[in-house]
Amino acid sequence: MAIFNKGSIASVSETTVISSGARIEGNFYFDSMLHLDGEITGVVHSSNVIVIGKSGVLKGQVKANKIVINGLFEGEMSVDSLEILSGGVLNGNIIVKQLSIENGGKFNGSSKIVEKDEEVAMVDVIEEKSQDAS
Repeated sequence: MAIFNKGSIASVSETTVISSGARIEGNFYFDSMLHLDGEITGVVHSSNVIVIGKSGVLKGQVKANKIVINGLFEGEMSVDSLEILSGGVLNGNIIVKQLSIENGGKFNGSSKIVEKDEEVAMVDVIEEKSQDAS
């Protein structure tokens, strides 16, 4: 497996794994890749990739470089690249630069394809909403 590879540090990235059965709530900030098989509810910011596995559930507001959905996402997201795999379900609103939906993937909501400048504005809106809720 790549996450256990002891080879070149430059080619190995860290991965945070939330396993099946785990349920966590709150605000999360990741520099590492996130692989989610459990459930997260809240605000998630990632400068890397988020993979929602088949049993994974992510509910809330998300900002990431790339998201791959094979489980369930509900909420709002701002992302550079989004892939909804054949087993994935997205219910919500997205602002995205690149969108890919495999045959069998489900998307219920609204999408806006944007340039980089518009995407930065969305991140500010997500952060303001989470601060207002506190």
